[in-house]
Amino acid sequence: MSDLDDFKATYFDECSELLLELEEQFAAIEEGDHSSNRLNAVFRAIHSIKGGGGAFGFSGLVGFAHAYETLLDHVRDGRVELSEPVVALCIRANDIVADFVAAAKDGAELEAGYGAEEKLQFDTLTSGDPDMVGEPMEEFDIDFVPVMVTIAGAEDDAMAEAPLSLAILDDAFEAPPLAPEAGHWTIRFTPHSELYARANDPLLLLRELGTLGDIKVRAVLDEIPALADFEPFGVYCSWEIALRSDTATEATIAEVFEFVEGNCDLTITRGEAPVAEVALDAEIEAMPSFAQLMADEAQPEPLAVAEDASSAKLISFEALAESMKPALKAAPPVLPPPLKQAAPAEEFDGENDRRSGVEDRRNGVQSIRVDLDKIDRVVNMVGELVITQSMLTQQMDETLRARYQELVRGLEVLAQTTRGLQDSVMSIRAQPVKTVFSRMPRLVRELASKTGKKIRLETIGENTEIDKTIIEQLSDPLTHMIRNSADHGIESPEKRLAAGKSESGAIRLSAEQAGGNILIAVEDDGGGINRERVLQVARDRGVVGPEQALSDEQIDQLIFAPGFSTASEISDISGGGVGMDVVLSNIKKIGGSVHVKSWTGRGTRMTLRLPLTLAVLDVMLVKVAGSPYVIPLSSIVETIQCARANFSRMPTGAQVLQVRGEYVQVVDLASRFEMTTEVERDNRFVVLCEAEGGVKVAVIVDDIIGQQQVVIKSLEENFQSIEGIAGGTILGDGNVALIVDVQGLKSTTTAHKSAA
Repeated sequence: MSDLDDFKATYFDECSELLLELEEQFAAIEEGDHSSNRLNAVFRAIHSIKGGGGAFGFSGLVGFAHAYETLLDHVRDGRVELSEPVVALCIRANDIVADFVAAAKDGAELEAGYGAEEKLQFDTLTSGDPDMVGEPMEEFDIDFVPVMVTIAGAEDDAMAEAPLSLAILDDAFEAPPLAPEAGHWTIRFTPHSELYARANDPLLLLRELGTLGDIKVRAVLDEIPALADFEPFGVYCSWEIALRSDTATEATIAEVFEFVEGNCDLTITRGEAPVAEVALDAEIEAMPSFAQLMADEAQPEPLAVAEDASSAKLISFEALAESMKPALKAAPPVLPPPLKQAAPAEEFDGENDRRSGVEDRRNGVQSIRVDLDKIDRVVNMVGELVITQSMLTQQMDETLRARYQELVRGLEVLAQTTRGLQDSVMSIRAQPVKTVFSRMPRLVRELASKTGKKIRLETIGENTEIDKTIIEQLSDPLTHMIRNSADHGIESPEKRLAAGKSESGAIRLSAEQAGGNILIAVEDDGGGINRERVLQVARDRGVVGPEQALSDEQIDQLIFAPGFSTASEISDISGGGVGMDVVLSNIKKIGGSVHVKSWTGRGTRMTLRLPLTLAVLDVMLVKVAGSPYVIPLSSIVETIQCARANFSRMPTGAQVLQVRGEYVQVVDLASRFEMTTEVERDNRFVVLCEAEGGVKVAVIVDDIIGQQQVVIKSLEENFQSIEGIAGGTILGDGNVALIVDVQGLKSTTTAHKSAA
């Protein structure tokens, strides 16, 4: 990969972040937050996307983004009102920008005229169409500076043909002109540390500014602290520029600093240049030269110079340096005198304080971009380290432990260090679910518009962190779940009012950590699942037999059957039968499960149970019929010896375990996986586990070996999916152990595949 490809990859990563930020900002804007900070953040995001696109020659993206940016600039200035139609237009524009970025990333071409309609609306708004703009614009937007002249003062041809200026006109008024002389500008340019971090060079900006006319530049060094307080990442220098140009305007001057907007403080003032130039010239003339500074401080002995230059005595550089050496040693470091009084620290905004070098340095290295492949390699190496550490621990029998106590202590430290390393690496991959949740408000608004319903979205726990690989797989399942709630769950306003509810329905999207899992729930306050309708459709399609009796929970699970839909008509929202089965299949691929609970007339809750990470898992190692199995530690409630357990039989013949007044389903792993065990029943153990919805399952095993960490390996990718098995792992002794899926064990299916 070339350097240009690396830069493009970085640009597209930044675009993804900026597009996500646009979603978040407009979600807040739709809630009524029209603050300048929001608008500035939106403007900067589009400006950054446009700037990078221009660097790589993405002309279509740049053209559309420029028109969009112009509209945002008018909105910031108050020339265009941020009304609901304008917000809707901006949200559509965000999608078009995202499409341009995606096309540029894939090297594809969008159809001709893509986004032309929105671009025309941008031009209409910014041109001042009264039908589209909240406040009418001024009829003329031209900078006009009145200049008073005396026509009678032109007595000869030379005077009449001379250019008009205040210097040669015989002004009839004693008062000064109404406005300063045009063509003179004062620019104050103060860069922030972010400007340098983005590889921008102020010298290039000043050179570009010099192409507009004559400039005089003065470096403002008031901020430079003592050497002991100097911070390498601090920014202490700013510039004042006096520009004289007959053609420059404020817009052309600001355009020079276009690509560093937001990374600097920029003030452009008209008419102060003549005075500023005089002051600047005077200050420059008054500043002592370096030689004068050295002479004033050190006062070296003057060299004898003859009056006649031709007879002057020449001395070598070595002699000159030798004569000045004592003076240079005695002279303290000298800085140029300050040109003006420095402003007190409290007058600076803490967010943009250039002198906070430590803070700037901390911000400068706060985050870096790393390829996910590199992180995955580190995760895999940590997994191998976990296996190696487990292998060493298993090799230590009681004899070795008693004989080599120092080695035992070293292995314990290694185990702690390995655990800390694993947690640190996992935290690197972790991201808040906010990156997915932030896309849902817009989806709900579109669904409410299409269905004619009033729906609001509530989000809880959006800062809950989960593995990045899992987050990437969440978008489609959550989209289908919310579409299902909006279309099938939430009733129309009329039906809600008739049922005694508010006409506005609610969909709640929440995330929380429960042990080693993340629970993501989509809950609505609609009418719940129509079980009679679901069962009838299932029987009509042959999913359920005509005489087969199902519990409410089993009927609810039918909505995940492939091709199943209760919609009477196929629309772009539902009816195709390809929604909820996608949810189930995608969640199972990442080791998760889906649980549905519905209350007639009150609503439905769908819960996704997901692992925190797909790499390393804390488990309990057990043995069944001589084979090792592992059970996720987060699912285990307690363990009981079979000899002390209280078993009983249901009228159907099914075995249950009574625990503190609660009857729990019993699953014998040996029988479930069609294996034969020689261990007596009383010598076996019960592992009480908790499945979805708090339902408990009693798993009977032959022996409990202990607790350890294992690296998860996908069984579906390497072999095939087996009911009741979530995956596999390699133990320290090299044997393969299967990971028990507690939720899968709870299934009442009679046909089971062998996992022996």
